[in-house]
Amino acid sequence: MENKLVSEEQLGQIVRYAHAVGIDLCEAVLQKKIAPPDAVMAAYAESIGLPFVHLPDISVAEEVVVQVDPKTVRQYSFVPVSIDQGHVLLATTKPVIPDVADELRMIFNLPVRCVICTPTELSAAIAKYYPRGATRMIQAEQNKVPSPQSVAKKPKRAEPMSDEEKKDLILKTFAAFNFTVAFVYFASPYLPLPRMIVNSSSLTLLAGAVLACVAAFTTWKLQSR
Repeated sequence: MENKLVSEEQLGQIVRYAHAVGIDLCEAVLQKKIAPPDAVMAAYAESIGLPFVHLPDISVAEEVVVQVDPKTVRQYSFVPVSIDQGHVLLATTKPVIPDVADELRMIFNLPVRCVICTPTELSAAIAKYYPRGATRMIQAEQNKVPSPQSVAKKPKRAEPMSDEEKKDLILKTFAAFNFTVAFVYFASPYLPLPRMIVNSSSLTLLAGAVLACVAAFTTWKLQSR
């Protein structure tokens, strides 16, 4: 009313509508389209002591965007914009709840500060930076989290094996060979082997030897890296 966005009569209608629908006054004014959204949100931001911004005019730092889970962004309606003066700036239509602020503080190790924008601008930013189906894209180097490739591939040995390591590797390889032969021989009746092999001790030993060679070779390759 101070900014002459609504009349006293309109305000009464808005209050009744907000109570009936169960929404706050700001959202009720927007839904009723009584005043321009940017003017409404600017007045709302002033009333709660936060800055009002036009989100398209702000340079969004993608290295900040990728560190927040898209599900959290869409559920609580905000976009992390940048890091400014020791704070993470969040563009939103209303301040985030304390639990979300605490979660973001743990992610960035910085406190958060909200800036208010219009719902349309916020929806466009979420659609741009967090499209449906997007997953969390935290950079492994930034967060010191090993990538799947680095976990799957064990780094190659930088130095040759010592004599003690070679002896240990040979023992492990022989152990893998002998265990596989014994396992196939004694467990052959319960294994999915052709009946011809199961009924012949020599063929059973031959099959066990073949599988034992595979086990020994695999053990050698894995342990010698």
